[in-house]
Amino acid sequence: MILRLVIAAVLLAGAAVGAARATVFTTDYDRLTVLPALTGNVGDVDWRSKGAVTPVKNEGSCDASWAFAVTGLVEASHVIRTGQLFALSEQELLDCTGSQSGCSGGSPIAALRTVIAKGGLAKTSSYPYTARQGVCRAITPVTTIPGAGRVPPGDEISLQNYVARGPVLALVNASAAFDDYKGGVFTGPCTANDPTQAVLIVGYTTGGGGYWIVKNSRGTSWGVQGYIYMARGTNLCGIADYAVAVSNDPLPSPVQPGAIATPTLTAVAMAMLVLGVAAFGFAALRGNAEH
Repeated sequence: MILRLVIAAVLLAGAAVGAARATVFTTDYDRLTVLPALTGNVGDVDWRSKGAVTPVKNEGSCDASWAFAVTGLVEASHVIRTGQLFALSEQELLDCTGSQSGCSGGSPIAALRTVIAKGGLAKTSSYPYTARQGVCRAITPVTTIPGAGRVPPGDEISLQNYVARGPVLALVNASAAFDDYKGGVFTGPCTANDPTQAVLIVGYTTGGGGYWIVKNSRGTSWGVQGYIYMARGTNLCGIADYAVAVSNDPLPSPVQPGAIATPTLTAVAMAMLVLGVAAFGFAALRGNAEH
């Protein structure tokens, strides 16, 4: 009995370590304005061919996909509105977002809030990427967004229609199969309930079930020149669960300090771990008393 309790405690502790590897936080997603559901079947879209997507970037050794996906969203919004394409500074978000966002992961919503609060982002050339967190600097912004909203969770038809209006930020589970992607249409395996990577959906195809055209931030040596083509229709890797599009909706105010929802054990799992450790301790004390 004692051995089983110890094994359970070790497994639960391992689950905590595994959860802590997640590099995107879903903080504030539940408080975002949910955008209207959209219907229809707009034809194939690829915003790269329209000049609305900057070249693939590389986050390097810093787990800052949350910042790269946000700059991609703002870059695309600006070029669609003005015709001007700027590469925007991920380093500015890395240095200035706070809310526990850094090289160990971060919150896309906190980053979007930073974009708006600072009046926009600077160009990468003015605030270059170093792959390490530094001191926030005041610098002249070149573009911002009015706000953002959440695409109806799990609704790939609405997601398609919002991507038809402009690239959309999404969170996905970067499973081992995702990490090892080399080409073709990716069909998994991956889970839908453990987002670990922020990406930018820049288009889709509709024929034969179709696929999402997804821009990652791991350089051009990853995937297909930095992109992954993800099968549509099954909410693969949770791609439609945490999708965000630019809108006129205000972002929710920050949560109170210390209330950031970082990946952790569930309450039930934590209770089981505590009970297991307590039972082991009690058994050990009882054994000592008997001897």
